[in-house]
Amino acid sequence: MHDFEESIINNWADRFQCPASTIKQSGTTLLPDEKYADQNMIILWLIGRHTFANFSPARAELLKDVMVRLPDNTSLSGDHIQQVLGADSIVSRDIGLIHYLSPVDLPDLTTSAPFHVRELALSDQEHLSALHGSCTPEEVDEAFVEIDHEIVFGCFNDHELVSAASGYRMTGFLDIGILTHSRFRKSGLGKMVVGALCSWAIAHKVPAQYRCNILNSGSLGVARSLNFRHYFDSESIILKS
Repeated sequence: MHDFEESIINNWADRFQCPASTIKQSGTTLLPDEKYADQNMIILWLIGRHTFANFSPARAELLKDVMVRLPDNTSLSGDHIQQVLGADSIVSRDIGLIHYLSPVDLPDLTTSAPFHVRELALSDQEHLSALHGSCTPEEVDEAFVEIDHEIVFGCFNDHELVSAASGYRMTGFLDIGILTHSRFRKSGLGKMVVGALCSWAIAHKVPAQYRCNILNSGSLGVARSLNFRHYFDSESIILKS
C-alpha cells in the first residue's frame, strides 16, 4: 500500500512539476493558466497537505492579495477565499472528492441476467447517444462518458445500453466517468461497468481514479462499493465579475 500511495503522490508531483516533498508540506502554489483566461473560476487541488491553485492570469494579483492576508504556509481552501473576499464575492462553490483503487482491493464482480457488460466500440455511438438522451444535460456533462475515450464499457438490458463508464488518461491515472439510465439506478449496474473499467486499468497497469461531487450520493456509493479510497479534494469556485 505504501508503494501505491507513493505512486499517486509522484503522479501529482509530475503534473504540477514539483518535488513530491512539496505535496507533503503545508502551503499553496499559485498556477495561473491561460486555459482559464476568459473565466472567473478558481480550481483548487488539495493534494496531500498542499494546495495547487489554477486560475486566469488576470486573477493573479487577487490571489496573491488573498495569500498575503492569510498565515504563512496556509493550504488555500474555498473557506479562506470566502473569509478574505466575503461571501458575496462568490457565485458558487463545488467540492469534488478524488478516489483511488488499489489493485488488491477490487472485489469480485458478477453480472446477472438479463444484464450483460461488454467493451464498447466507436460503432456503439448510437447506443451511447440514446443513454445520454435518457439523462439530463447536467448529468451528461458531469459524467463525461464519451465513446472516443481510451476505454469504454457498457451494461446492456437486452439491446438497450442502460449504464456506461469511460476512462481517459489524466495525471498518470485512468480518470473514470459513469452514467446510468434514470430507470436503472440503484440496481448495481454502475458498479458493474466501473468494475470492468477497473479490471482493464489493473491489467494495463494504470491506477484507476474516480472523482465525484461531494453531493452526488449515487456516484459516491459506486466508489465505496468497489473499495475506492478517498485521498484528495478539489474545489471549483466561481467569482463574481
